Amino acid sequence: MNRGSEFRKWDLHIHSPYTVLNNQFSKFEDGSPDIESFIQKIKDEDISAIGLTNYFNFTDDDFNLKTRLEENGIVTFLNLEVRLSNINKSDQLFDYHIIFDNTLDDGIIKNLLGELKANIGATEKAFNRLSNKEIESSAHVDFKSLNQILERNTELNGNYLKGFLSRGHGSATSDSDSKNKAVYEQICVNSDFIIHSSCNDSSTCQDPKCKHMNIISDREYWLHKSDYVRPLLQSSDSHSLEGIGTKYSWIKADLTFEGLKQIIFEPEHRICVGIGKPVRTDNELIIDRIEYDGDTILLSDNLNTIIGGRSTGKSTLLNSIAYKLNDSESKNKYTYKDMENFHVFWKDREEDDTRKIQYLPQEHMIQLANNTEKLNFLVNEIIQSKGLDENIKSYQQSHNKIDIAIKGLLNEFKENLQRQQNLVKPEFDKKATNKRIIELHKKRDELLSAVDIDDEEKKKFEIDNSTIKKLQGEINRLEKDFVFIDNLFIPNIAAYSKSNSALEHSDEIRDIINSAVEDINQKVQQTFEDKINILKQRLDDQIYETKNKIGLIRDTPDFKKFLSYLQDNNELSFIEENIKQETTILKKIESYEQEISNLKTENDQLKQNIINQYREYSKIRKELLTSFDISESDLKITVDFYLKDLELEFDYINAQGRSKAEFIEKLNFEFDSMIDTIFEDNSLKFNGNKTTLDHIEKFFTTDFYSYKFDIEYQNDKFEQMSPGKKAFVVLKLILDFSNSRVPVLIDQPEDSLDNRAIYHELTAYIKQRKLKRQIIIVTHNPNIVVSGDCENVIVANQHSENNPNPHNKVFAYKNGALENQIKEPDSNFILNKKCIKEHVCEILEGGIEAFKRREDKYGIKIDNLNSPKVIQE
Repeated sequence: MNRGSEFRKWDLHIHSPYTVLNNQFSKFEDGSPDIESFIQKIKDEDISAIGLTNYFNFTDDDFNLKTRLEENGIVTFLNLEVRLSNINKSDQLFDYHIIFDNTLDDGIIKNLLGELKANIGATEKAFNRLSNKEIESSAHVDFKSLNQILERNTELNGNYLKGFLSRGHGSATSDSDSKNKAVYEQICVNSDFIIHSSCNDSSTCQDPKCKHMNIISDREYWLHKSDYVRPLLQSSDSHSLEGIGTKYSWIKADLTFEGLKQIIFEPEHRICVGIGKPVRTDNELIIDRIEYDGDTILLSDNLNTIIGGRSTGKSTLLNSIAYKLNDSESKNKYTYKDMENFHVFWKDREEDDTRKIQYLPQEHMIQLANNTEKLNFLVNEIIQSKGLDENIKSYQQSHNKIDIAIKGLLNEFKENLQRQQNLVKPEFDKKATNKRIIELHKKRDELLSAVDIDDEEKKKFEIDNSTIKKLQGEINRLEKDFVFIDNLFIPNIAAYSKSNSALEHSDEIRDIINSAVEDINQKVQQTFEDKINILKQRLDDQIYETKNKIGLIRDTPDFKKFLSYLQDNNELSFIEENIKQETTILKKIESYEQEISNLKTENDQLKQNIINQYREYSKIRKELLTSFDISESDLKITVDFYLKDLELEFDYINAQGRSKAEFIEKLNFEFDSMIDTIFEDNSLKFNGNKTTLDHIEKFFTTDFYSYKFDIEYQNDKFEQMSPGKKAFVVLKLILDFSNSRVPVLIDQPEDSLDNRAIYHELTAYIKQRKLKRQIIIVTHNPNIVVSGDCENVIVANQHSENNPNPHNKVFAYKNGALENQIKEPDSNFILNKKCIKEHVCEILEGGIEAFKRREDKYGIKIDNLNSPKVIQE
């Protein structure tokens, strides 16, 4: 079993203990090398594959050592190091390397060594006939001749890779004379790799002239600046046991020559030249394997693709993983029947079905792209995960404060209306009452004019009586003020508490807020009552003093005398009594009118306060519009506001006639100006038991604007994109823009995307995101598999008479790397008959072309693209 391409330690430039030059390997007394120590050292350093290197020739000892190494589990490629006739900038000949397929027959390589000729002074000599002294001092080979012999050798059939040193003694360079520069260009064009053996640890380096870690700058040059993109390999160039394990490359590939060739097609991501193994440490976010029905499928940490014909169990496997991990999107999808025996294990060795994944079923991106609410939710989740939602949070907090303030004001408004309704209107009319009082005063004056009292006494009485009336009027005014103050509504902030209770806070937070509100209410109420009581006492004192003044006047002898006369006169007494009654009625009428007036004044102010507070929504919308802007690479996210569906919002308004339609039309085009009319608009009729007050409350407790995220990609607005491009942008948001690290499962994303987007953009994003996030994709598109450099291809098959599975299992799977060559042509089972590459080419339309594009993209000539060899498992 395997999990596809994995990083292992490779050193493709370790000299053989039989090396001709600078041999520092430990030897026995008879001069023979200590082969066991050599092998053990490589094993101790956990090196999985080596390039066993010698100069110009391999002896039988080298071939035998290769066999011994492979018997010990060390994959061994023979690396022939030669000295080219061409010189570098230091006027030195430089070294060149040829690495042979480790499955080549020894005889083919031996024949080649007899065919290749080295220049020894003015003569030529076969490589395998060179003496050690000739190799050390004078042997060199012309690059053109070397290349021609390699290319025309039909036995080799292109099963080799060529490369040169990039820095230091014997390195290739282009800054010599023009002739050598032209040769250098030819060498670059016709070479497959760059091999390095420079310092990678400044703490242990003893060379004072060393430019530590120049491999990093060299790698950058050959990957991103050179006209010839080439993979760069770090190696030890060991001539002793001590050098083994000091420098190496991490190569992500099967331990085969086909695996090694992958560095040519993917020179950046297939090689790491760091000291430590490039692996993720967040094992709790990586699915390690699937176990079902006695079978185990190992997964790569990076990209896993599931391929197969129709109804072969591709989506079933993916859906079952999602279902097992409780993803809601998978609940209505087809899964294995016996899910109790389906197990998902994580890389930290846990079987935890509560861990999160992200599952994107078929058409998921299209559905998101066409659903503003769901797309908003996705974008909001992403910006939250990236910590970019401060402006959104600020907007929401301000929005909540406005909500609370408006609800509090509306509660006061409704309470005032209720108090107004509870007031009992006096039965008598004010105008008629005033008229009766005037007529009664007139009759009384007529009676008084006939009284036998001298004019001086009468005048004095009238003055005193007039004074009493004025004082009584003052008492009436003071008593009205007293009633008004006594009926004042005690303010409170209970509305905040009630509104706040509806918010999603913890019980602890809600209790603290409610307790604080209650404390404040009590303090406000006590302070208010204290102030009102002081004011009432002052009014009471003034009323008392004014009544005393009236009493003093009434107690004078002249006033009593005249009053006694009036009391003895029945008609006059009757009139006086009526005047008192009518005056009392008038007081009640005026008190009622004053209360009504006060309540209307308060409500007018409350209306304006509600309108002003409602306009704050517009202000915070503008603030968010100007402050929110996220740009990352070629993707930009802003916010915009839109009116909700007003037909749905006002479904309680009666639609008969034109009033509802006109109301909604005005809101759509003149929303801000319409806010001022809501309290006074009596043109609307309502369904059911709805009232104007219900309508007012609905309007002012609803923000009819919602925000949505506007997305631009490569300066194209989301709304103007084709459906396929929209779906791609959604996928980019999920894979590339999000900070999420949980495994992502995608079912046939190409169904939503156009092929051009898949090849040019999707594969680029997948190759980047898979480095930090495990991806499992069901696909029938070869570009995702091949151009995405899939680490682990899972081939699915459903049992049938023509395509049987072992033990007649309904679904069976085979997995491995793109370079995996294992197959059994004579097997009865379809999955075993072919290797992974052959399955990809057969199952996925355009698979052959996808491999060709991948292998041609750097302009490297690869001759050995024929069908893989048969490798028995």
